[in-house]
Amino acid sequence: MNWRRLLVVYALLLGISMAATRFQVVAPTALRASTVPVTRISVTVADNLRHAYDTLVHERELSRENASLRKQVGVLRQRNELLTREAARLRQLDVITRTQAPNAVGIAQVVAVSPSPLMARLTLNLGRNAGVRVRMPVTVPGGLVGQVSDVAARQCTVVALVDPESSVGVSLDGNKGGRGLAQGLPPDRMRAEFSRSVPIRIGDVLVTNSLGGVFPVGIRVGTVEKIMPLGPNDLNRVVIVKPAVDVGVVEDVTILEGL
Repeated sequence: MNWRRLLVVYALLLGISMAATRFQVVAPTALRASTVPVTRISVTVADNLRHAYDTLVHERELSRENASLRKQVGVLRQRNELLTREAARLRQLDVITRTQAPNAVGIAQVVAVSPSPLMARLTLNLGRNAGVRVRMPVTVPGGLVGQVSDVAARQCTVVALVDPESSVGVSLDGNKGGRGLAQGLPPDRMRAEFSRSVPIRIGDVLVTNSLGGVFPVGIRVGTVEKIMPLGPNDLNRVVIVKPAVDVGVVEDVTILEGL
């Protein structure tokens, strides 16, 4: 009896299965065709969103890398500027030791300039700790700047040639002789006196001589710009001198040992 019941149940389940398969609902071709664009659009939108996200992440990474590179470039540019300036300072020192005096103390940077139009004083960033002493000459490749007048531990003050308290012994360049004394004439000139027998002319170059025992001989001081007329009782000839160096624009100077 049991096998008959099983046979009946089996036959019933088989009939239900065949009926379900026969009457299964199949989506019409038109419906399937209409859903294809929607599917494609969904896939395209998903791809675009994925690409947009990947692009956004990539751009953020590039932005961070770009910021890091800009920072590195800034550091390298600063280092390059420092190296360029140091190379220029070394070239300046080489020129001065070859053409003016071999006994240079070192190169100093101008850190302050006197604001007074009647005084020409410079403050340098080298002082007693670097071996700087009062009366040491200060120069650049273009010519003489002045001499040290006051010294602190890490700074010193320089009296420039155009300062009214400055004086320097000068001679005509080119072995023309003629000793004279040049003094500061504010705001930007010098006044020099020579014996009236000295054949001085406008355009003559004046250089240092050993008068006073401070400056090495032969450093360029300036150019004769004007010759004052002689009076009947004048013993000396007075000339106006344009300094070789504009102290208002110098940045690095060389301090010499002097004589």
